[in-house]
Amino acid sequence: MRKILRVSLLCLIILLFLTSCGEFTTKDDDPAVGEIEKVQIYMHQDELQGLYNSMAENFYTPCILKKDKWRGDAVIKIRGNTSRREYKKSFGLKIDKNKYMLERGEENGGLYNRIVMRAYQLAGVPACSIESVGLFLNDSYLGCYNFITYYRENILKGELYKCRFHDSELMVNNHPLRDKSKKEYPDDGDFSSLELLIIAATKYSDSDWRQFVKKNVDIEEIASYMVVHDFFTVVDTRGANFYINYCGKYRLIPWDNERCMLKNSSAFTLCDDNKLIRQLAAVPEVKEAYNRRMQELFTGSGATCILDQLQSEAAVMFDDLATAMENDPKYCTSKSDFMKIKGYVLNYLDKDTGRAAEGDKLVLH
Repeated sequence: MRKILRVSLLCLIILLFLTSCGEFTTKDDDPAVGEIEKVQIYMHQDELQGLYNSMAENFYTPCILKKDKWRGDAVIKIRGNTSRREYKKSFGLKIDKNKYMLERGEENGGLYNRIVMRAYQLAGVPACSIESVGLFLNDSYLGCYNFITYYRENILKGELYKCRFHDSELMVNNHPLRDKSKKEYPDDGDFSSLELLIIAATKYSDSDWRQFVKKNVDIEEIASYMVVHDFFTVVDTRGANFYINYCGKYRLIPWDNERCMLKNSSAFTLCDDNKLIRQLAAVPEVKEAYNRRMQELFTGSGATCILDQLQSEAAVMFDDLATAMENDPKYCTSKSDFMKIKGYVLNYLDKDTGRAAEGDKLVLH
């Protein structure tokens, strides 16, 4: 008995020692952010002023970044003209040559984008990892952000194109406008794979296009991407916010699906966001895969339906983020108002009362 007491006392002393050393810090040790992680960025005041004043798209400023137990050098920039106009800005980061994004959370704390990306992952589509964080700049709380890991060449193989062209800009002398698209990697200036896809989608006959798709497109993954996109009524991909990945076969990769989950989902048209999607949806094999995947993932009652898991994960995301949103200096959303957004999202994901109940409207004819 004495031996047991001595061992117990020793364990208690070790636990107290580790706690005092900060090894057992919790997510809710800062009342500003509650249950989410903090990201802290520090820089000299002159460099901070230069960051905010810069109009250059790729103006990076050195900084020190702390996240979890990691601390080290990084560089930071403001993302795009929209962020320069907004009070709450989004940022790009480079840490050890790897790229990240700090996307400002909106009224929903950025959870719409995070939930949709999680749905893509559950559907087997590559999607960037996203974490909700509370961002501090020189100890000033900027609010809720999504900490996003960019797609990496060593993970997402082949060629990756970021598309920014609209239907009317697809073809110039049978080639896409290169200033309306960007090759993320490899950095070789070779757009031939993208050009071939666009030429096939816009110039081939229906029969030739069908054969091209059967041979060169990952039909199952394309269909899964399209199904998630349409179930969540994503409305910001007509000319941007998606990637084309080519690694022997073509597939679509999601990006920034924040504008989604429409309250009037009946106004949404399936597979109508851009010319490429419309052409893909016209192929019988893609249409068949689309309808099957919609039933498997969302409208059916089988084991492959992802709604229960997604609904459960979304509930935890909202609960964890509530305190941080209440203290967000941009939105200052009360917990009760934030929980109303949570209620809407969980109802949207409900198999019986939400989007899935519109099963007859979620079929390609």
